[in-house]
Amino acid sequence: MSHDDAAGPTASQMATTYPASVIRQVFERVAAFDDVTSLTVGEPDFDTPAHIVDAAVDSLRAGDTRYTPNAGIPELRDAVARLYSEQWGRDLQRENVVVTVGGQEGMFLALRTAVDPGDDVLVTDPSYANYQGQIHLMGARAVAVPLTEDNGFIVTADQVEAALTPQTKALILNSPANPLGAVVPEEELVRIAQLAREHDFLVVSDEVYERIIYDDVRHVSIAQAVPDFEHFLMVGSLSKSYAMTGWRVGYIVGPAHLLAATTHMKEGVTSCSPAFVQKAAVAALDGPQDALHAMVASYRSRRDLIVEGLSAIPGVSCTGANGAFYVFADIRASGLSSAEFVERLLIDHRVAVIPGSAFGAQGEGFIRLSYATDEATITAGVAGIAALMASVA
Repeated sequence: MSHDDAAGPTASQMATTYPASVIRQVFERVAAFDDVTSLTVGEPDFDTPAHIVDAAVDSLRAGDTRYTPNAGIPELRDAVARLYSEQWGRDLQRENVVVTVGGQEGMFLALRTAVDPGDDVLVTDPSYANYQGQIHLMGARAVAVPLTEDNGFIVTADQVEAALTPQTKALILNSPANPLGAVVPEEELVRIAQLAREHDFLVVSDEVYERIIYDDVRHVSIAQAVPDFEHFLMVGSLSKSYAMTGWRVGYIVGPAHLLAATTHMKEGVTSCSPAFVQKAAVAALDGPQDALHAMVASYRSRRDLIVEGLSAIPGVSCTGANGAFYVFADIRASGLSSAEFVERLLIDHRVAVIPGSAFGAQGEGFIRLSYATDEATITAGVAGIAALMASVA
């Protein structure tokens, strides 16, 4: 056996060049410390509502443990179609819905439906870090749409138009946005839809935070802003709204002819989603919404607490935070880079946050804080940031 054989096979170039997760690196760094106040995790701290759990248990006891159709059980596809028919004012049927294993598979399959290797995908900067990895897995090229703080990091049609290339086949749109909490206004969505038609690209619209919205701001889907718009695939999820992150249930909504192709691909990716999880999702969508409203009310009060606390710190500011459960705070007055600030905050004050640079070059000088946690943790985290800012003043 040669030396090369003894070393074993090498991983593919696709695997070895997959973008590293800065967020994962932060988590691993935090694990080395005790008693850390963490404002890092974008996960509800609530339990899944009892009636949803009961529906899953009943389904399991009824023997729902076998394969399901690739696109999902009819009851769930119908429930999703009813929801968005009412919400968007469109006539949607089950053929307009594919059930996925969480929003992540939804994004993967939507992008795989929209683009080929060598195509360009527009993606906002800052944006959810995993978009870069998913575009990489497509063999496509990520093209940044730089956002700016002066309008609260809200993407505009002018910014999208400026980033277009002859190879643009898709735009990833995220509203309400992670890490920004920003919500794209309807007038911008109308203009972005016009660009999609003119330049023949698909808008892959990540709306997993659509139910977590505050104040007088209204979430509008691009599918709703332009009723006859067909250049879209909307990715939804029950993870954030119903505290179901571990259940792994989401969906894609879009034109039936596109989703027919998506369904064929799902067969080779996850085959299908578990029946009992889908029955739980039906209970979530069709059942009482009291728990959802209570969770959103709690997030709103936590948002107010963290924004007020950060805004009271000299040299720190944050804008927007009208949706999701994140704030994107400006710490440039510290004179530290995002990574330096996060490291100092962890070592000196045992507070963990995510550097803004994890979400793109435009995030440098900012930090992301999640307020999907209790008020005592938020208060302690803000106190740590205040102490660090005072020490570098």
